[in-house]
Amino acid sequence: MGRKPLICSGCRSAVFCSKNCHTANWKAGRFGAQGHKFFCAKNKVHMEKVPHVQALLKQFPWGRIETDGTFAEPIVRAYHKVLGAEGFGYWSIPGGSNPHLQQPSNTSGPSGALRVDDTKGFEHGYMLLSNKLLTDETGWKLEKRLIPRLVFELGTEPELASNVDIVDWDSWYKWRNIPKESPAALLLHYPLTVYQLLVNVLQVAGPKRSSSENRQALNVHYIGAEVELNMLPLFSELALLLPHTDIKMTFFGIAVHSIVSKAKKNSIAMKAKQNEPVYTYTSPASCGASTLSLFLHGDHENWDPRLPLLVGSKPDAIVGLNAGLTSYPAWQFVILCCHTDNTPFAVSEYAEQSAELQRDAIPQIIAHALPRLHSAGMPGSEIYNLTRPREYPIAFNPFQRPGQRNLGSVRLPNVPNGFTMRVVGGDEQEIIHPASAGVPVPVPDMSELLQKTEQFSLNRLD
Repeated sequence: MGRKPLICSGCRSAVFCSKNCHTANWKAGRFGAQGHKFFCAKNKVHMEKVPHVQALLKQFPWGRIETDGTFAEPIVRAYHKVLGAEGFGYWSIPGGSNPHLQQPSNTSGPSGALRVDDTKGFEHGYMLLSNKLLTDETGWKLEKRLIPRLVFELGTEPELASNVDIVDWDSWYKWRNIPKESPAALLLHYPLTVYQLLVNVLQVAGPKRSSSENRQALNVHYIGAEVELNMLPLFSELALLLPHTDIKMTFFGIAVHSIVSKAKKNSIAMKAKQNEPVYTYTSPASCGASTLSLFLHGDHENWDPRLPLLVGSKPDAIVGLNAGLTSYPAWQFVILCCHTDNTPFAVSEYAEQSAELQRDAIPQIIAHALPRLHSAGMPGSEIYNLTRPREYPIAFNPFQRPGQRNLGSVRLPNVPNGFTMRVVGGDEQEIIHPASAGVPVPVPDMSELLQKTEQFSLNRLD
């Protein structure tokens, strides 16, 4: 107590309680992790994004940066009287220090970090157990002038999105004609990150892609939804951003399964059991008359294309927000399926470093699975799709939630929906070697791959 924390002079990202602590952590990290020596040079590069993260926050009147570089989001919520669990509309959160639900397949390891429990009894999507959807007023609970409305008075609709370049928070606020005093970005980073993934990362949709004569049908699978279940109507923003598009979005995950399993007669969640959308929206005619239909897949905790309702219904894209691809084993199956079927798949992650570690782990996941898939008789064309060279580009997300998270010992840019990563893209996005395109992997190459699997271990991925 009373000692001044020390910051690594090499990368300026890691914080240590003392010189002895820094020395001990240099070669070996805690609980078997890599030491700081392994990360220092890379961290220095990642720290170059700090000014971008801070500039994104500073554009808002409420965007105060604390002395440690973090953003105290709860203070902004409290100022607008929207900080709490049940009864706070779209803003409802369980509190506590856990960013995600504990996954059954992900046992928690030792940790010296201070943990604050969630509000007892709170469940994401609890409002879906009622029979009434939230309105602009009851959902946002803000002054009228600060609300990005979905129901418009005549003449107040936003301009047709195909006539505007919406590329970041500044252009979005101007397009929606709301002041930056509005804290809307603190919630809308979820649907706008989906927009970023669909339009700029996967390029499966776009505001100028469709017309009234040539509408696009877009089928999206959204895996791992949790807090998003408290704000489903906000995904209507996609219908405003993508004119002349009919969007079907299905949510999957443990939280989805849990809330649907508790559905009772006449509740919104009961519609999921009847294979009906739990929410629908149609944008104004002047905005393209796009439609949005949201479904909850509550029969199973995890996504699986072999499930009866999904057979023969390949999505145009799969997305996962703040995914943690190597933190939850269930993602490994999604990664393998999307590679095999060439299904466009993209995620967002909190940190660039996390995304890089996951990018490097994907070949290990594939190599680890190859012996089993090969012995099971997987067709050569699918083996080729699984093993062909691919890129996994990582990019700064202009629609990230404003403000650095408070992580104590780490100063690296770490923001909800901070960075995007394309896992599987369309053929035109991937690296394809013309000489071998569409040809199964030759037996010698496969044998070499199978031998290499012995060198890989998944023990460090979670």
